[in-house]
Amino acid sequence: MKKQSVLMTLFGLALAAFLLAGCAGVQKASDATFKTPEVTLSHAEVPSYFGYWFYNAKVQPSLPDNAKPGNNGAPLIYAFIFNLKNSNDFPVLMDNMKFTVALEGFELNTVGSQDEIWVPAGKTTQLRVPCVLGMFEAFMSLGVVGGMDLQKMGKKPWDMLEKWWTTAPDFSFPVEVRNGSAVFKADGITKVAAFKAKYP
Repeated sequence: MKKQSVLMTLFGLALAAFLLAGCAGVQKASDATFKTPEVTLSHAEVPSYFGYWFYNAKVQPSLPDNAKPGNNGAPLIYAFIFNLKNSNDFPVLMDNMKFTVALEGFELNTVGSQDEIWVPAGKTTQLRVPCVLGMFEAFMSLGVVGGMDLQKMGKKPWDMLEKWWTTAPDFSFPVEVRNGSAVFKADGITKVAAFKAKYP
């Protein structure tokens, strides 16, 4: 009984020493040690495809009976898969990301993620961010913001929309991520990572 008690005491002391050593080895973030994590685009996908179609406000919807006419078209859905690389010796939390999506240089939508993502020390975590482009919204953006550029190209907004919506699954034109920023936090310190990318 005495021998068992001695063994339990020794085991308890060894466990306590191990835990103290582990706690002492965990580095905490500081302004000097917190390296801004890297955000890179792994790839982009078109996870769901609805074709190319549009009807204007002159068309009365069939259902429901009280539906009102409107300018509606097929959505173009992208998914952007990012690598979040943490080179620090401590975990970091990403709690905010935003970026602008541009097709062939024309900025069409700004999207982001409010998901809280923990990235372990010295590891890389992936984050998928969806983006839905509405056809009528894209048409309005092209007409207002990109009108001059389209004139120089000898193109009309519907020319570009048809090309993008019909060939998007093949990635036959570049899709850009612009003005990207991601907010990372650790031990009360905040770092903002800027990023941009083009795919393919």
